Amino acid sequence: MTPTLMGRWQTRIILFFIVGLPVTLLFALAWTRDFSDPGFTMVFLVLMTIFLVGMVLDPAYILVQSLRWENDWPFAFQLFFSICEFLVVLALIAADWLPFAHASVIDDPEMRKMLFSHFAVVVTFSILALLGPLQVFLPRWRYKGGEVGRL
Repeated sequence: MTPTLMGRWQTRIILFFIVGLPVTLLFALAWTRDFSDPGFTMVFLVLMTIFLVGMVLDPAYILVQSLRWENDWPFAFQLFFSICEFLVVLALIAADWLPFAHASVIDDPEMRKMLFSHFAVVVTFSILALLGPLQVFLPRWRYKGGEVGRL
């Protein structure tokens, strides 16, 4: 598939709502078992920040894609740049640039383990959704550059 910028944004929004939020809710409940635990809200805020960082970086991904010979975007790139987005968010937390997370979050081994585990689970389910259900329930999605509503 050769995604368009609008297709990237639409796919990212779909994955955020259909995969990211439910998986994060289940993960947070399983990990913390308490709604008042700071880790419960932290995973949602980190997921939202990764989502926003990805939306901002998507035009750059289109530029990288245009430099490729076939202008395609393999799933290996999707995984690689997802990891890069997560590392950007961790760097923002470490630099103390996010209002909801202080740099001490990264220093706490339990919180760090939770963030890495959460990211791994969400990315795994997102990639699986891209490879299977998304292509089954939105058959034109693949041929229309990732755009959902375009016929």
